[in-house]
Amino acid sequence: MSKTPQSLQGSRRAEAGFTLVEVLIAIVVLVFGLIAVTNLFLVAGSSNTVANQATAAADSAAQALENLKAQPWTSAQLAAGGNLTTPAAGYSRLDMIPGVGRIQTNWVITQVDVRTKFIRVRSEGLGVLARTRSRAEFTTYRTCTTPNTGCP
Repeated sequence: MSKTPQSLQGSRRAEAGFTLVEVLIAIVVLVFGLIAVTNLFLVAGSSNTVANQATAAADSAAQALENLKAQPWTSAQLAAGGNLTTPAAGYSRLDMIPGVGRIQTNWVITQVDVRTKFIRVRSEGLGVLARTRSRAEFTTYRTCTTPNTGCP
């Protein structure tokens, strides 16, 4: 059987490839997909930064609290005072942690009674995104149980 000119034209059209409209639609779909993936990477990166600062803030607050708990009862560091929002001399520490950034740690010591002090320590990252999202706060009571070590 011989092919007619009409059947030759039909087979050529079927093998012609993509039309310009199909290519443009494919490019638009691809661009929207790439934009979504790029946005995902940006959000993941900023979330990772905040999580790193939150972990460092928790570690810094825990270290400061343990340091205050280890001080002798008559230590000047355990004198009542401090402010969590405005750093004061002796009640604040600024740590520079490599790969994370700056971590501000403040503490307040309140005299509850003659033999008990309340200690509150707050740390937070100083990054633009992480300020309050990376905050860690720990509290404890410190009591003097051995009168011969200087407590009343």
